[in-house]
Amino acid sequence: MNATQKRGSDMDAEASRSFAGRRALFCDLSRTQDELASAIKSARWQITTVDSIESATKTMHDNAFEVGVIVINVGQLEMLDQLEKLLDTHPMNWVAVVESNVIEDTRAAGLISDHCFDYHTLPCDTQQLVGTLGHAYGMAVLRPRPAISSLIADNDTQMVGTSQAMLNLYAAVKKSARVDAPVMITGETGTGKELVGRALHNQSPRNTGPFVTVSCATIPANLIGEELFGSREKGPGRIEQSVGGSLFLDSVTDLPAEQQMLLLRFMQTGQVERLNSNQPIPVDVRIITASSNSIDEAVKSGQFREDLFYRLNILHIEIPALRDRIGDVDSLAQYFFEKFIDDAPGGRIKGFSQQAKIAMHQHNWPGNVRELLNRVRQSIVMCESTLIQPIDLGLAGHAASEDESDTPTNLDEVRAKAEGEFIRNALERNYNNVTETASQLGVSRVTLYRLMKKYGVQIAGSGRRSASK
Repeated sequence: MNATQKRGSDMDAEASRSFAGRRALFCDLSRTQDELASAIKSARWQITTVDSIESATKTMHDNAFEVGVIVINVGQLEMLDQLEKLLDTHPMNWVAVVESNVIEDTRAAGLISDHCFDYHTLPCDTQQLVGTLGHAYGMAVLRPRPAISSLIADNDTQMVGTSQAMLNLYAAVKKSARVDAPVMITGETGTGKELVGRALHNQSPRNTGPFVTVSCATIPANLIGEELFGSREKGPGRIEQSVGGSLFLDSVTDLPAEQQMLLLRFMQTGQVERLNSNQPIPVDVRIITASSNSIDEAVKSGQFREDLFYRLNILHIEIPALRDRIGDVDSLAQYFFEKFIDDAPGGRIKGFSQQAKIAMHQHNWPGNVRELLNRVRQSIVMCESTLIQPIDLGLAGHAASEDESDTPTNLDEVRAKAEGEFIRNALERNYNNVTETASQLGVSRVTLYRLMKKYGVQIAGSGRRSASK
C-alpha cells in the first residue's frame, strides 16, 4: 500500500468511526415514511421514530439529539402551529422531508426556512438525505450551544463572551483585582468600561465597601470640583463617600485642569481637602479610571497632565471592540434577549432567525455592546412573528447595502457564509493554531482543513502560537 492509499484508508477509517453514536430523531406524524427511516438506519444511524407531537416532545425531553428529520405532507398544513411550536421548543439541526406541494405554501416555506437546516422533497434520494444528515450532524458538533449561564464570567457583573479576547479580559480583571493599585480602563464607547470597573471592585478585597461612579463628562466644569472633593459648606464629596471601596471616574480626560491638579495631590498624599477648607482628611479608596478617547493623545496635546496619567495608569486594561470579537455576538444577543423577553407582547417571540444572526455578524457595531443591547431590546418590541428578523433589529438596510456579488442568494450560500465566518472566528480565538481549533470545534484536523478549503478560509499571519501544529 503506497502513501496515498494509506492516507485514503486512514480517512475512510476516520469517517467510519465518526458514524458511531450518531443519533437522529425521525418525526413522521403520518407514518408514511417507515421505509425511509429504515434506510437511514441501515446507513449506520441510530434512529428513534415518533409519530405524534406528544411523543416527540417527551422523547426530546428525555434524550439529546443533534439532528432530526421531520416529515411534512399536505395533510399536515393545518398543523403548522403545533409543528412550529415543536421546532421552536426543541431547536436543533432539523432536516425536513416534504411533499412538493408543501413548499408552495408560504407559511410552510417560512417555517422550513427559519427552523430547518435543509429540506428534501418526496420522493427523495436516500443517499442524498443521508449526506445532508451527516452535514447537519457535523455542523451541530461544530457549533455547540453552551448554556447562557456558562458564558457569564461573573454573575455580579454579567460580562458575556467566550472569545479569546474576552478570556484575556477576564484574566486581566482577576489579576488586577488582587492588587490594590489604580487601574485605567480604555476602550471605545459602548464596550462596557463601567462593567469592567464593577468586576474589578467585586473581585477585590474592597468588595464589601461602596462602588461610587462619577462621569467627568456630564458634570459641569464649575461643579465637578465640589462633586469630587466636597466643600466646607456642603460636606463630603464622592471621594470621601468611597472610603473603604472604589471610586470609578468615567471619561477622566474631560476633567478640568484645576481638578486634575487636585486629583494629583490626592493621589500623592492620600488626603482630601474640601473646597474652602484647609483641613486635610485621610481617605482610603481605590481609584479606577476610564476613557473612550485616546488618552495618549490627550497627554501629548496637554489636555491631560502627564504626571497624573502615570499616577492613574499603574495597571491598564484595554477592552476589545465588539467587531474584534464578533464570535461573541450570538451569545450576547441571546443574553440580552433573555434579559428583556418579558417586554415582548404576548410572549410569542422564540429567538433570532438565521437571517437576523447573519445580519448581526455582518454589522460593524460602531456602538459596540451598548448598540447590540439597544437593537435587541428594540427588536423584541417591534417583532411581529415568532423569530426576530433583520428589519426588527434595524439591520435590513445594512444587508441591502452590501455589494450584490457578496450577498447570499439562497439558503446554501447563507449557510456557507455563516459556517466559513464561524471557522475564521474559531481560528482567530486560537491564534491560528489548527490543532487547538479542531479540538475546540470537536472535529479532526483533516476535517478542519477540508472545511477551510471548502469555504476559502486562509490562515492570516502566525499569531502568538504556531499555526502549523
